[in-house]
Amino acid sequence: MNSAWFKRFGCIYIPVNLMGLLVTTLAIIFLVPVYLAIIRNGHSVSDDLYHMFVYTTSTAFWWKWIAEKTS
Repeated sequence: MNSAWFKRFGCIYIPVNLMGLLVTTLAIIFLVPVYLAIIRNGHSVSDDLYHMFVYTTSTAFWWKWIAEKTS
């Protein structure tokens, strides 16, 4: 049974299976406490954005890689 987890819709991927939804939810659950810690310990808005960029892009990279391989 080779079921697709994501469906490509233009430039984005939409989860269409329970596993795709789980991967998406885990990515969001990972980023929320990271963002809260960055905001709590940040010194300025630009400092916060630099730190958020690193975690967001790396998480988005792995999420997109999984979406491409399972679509």
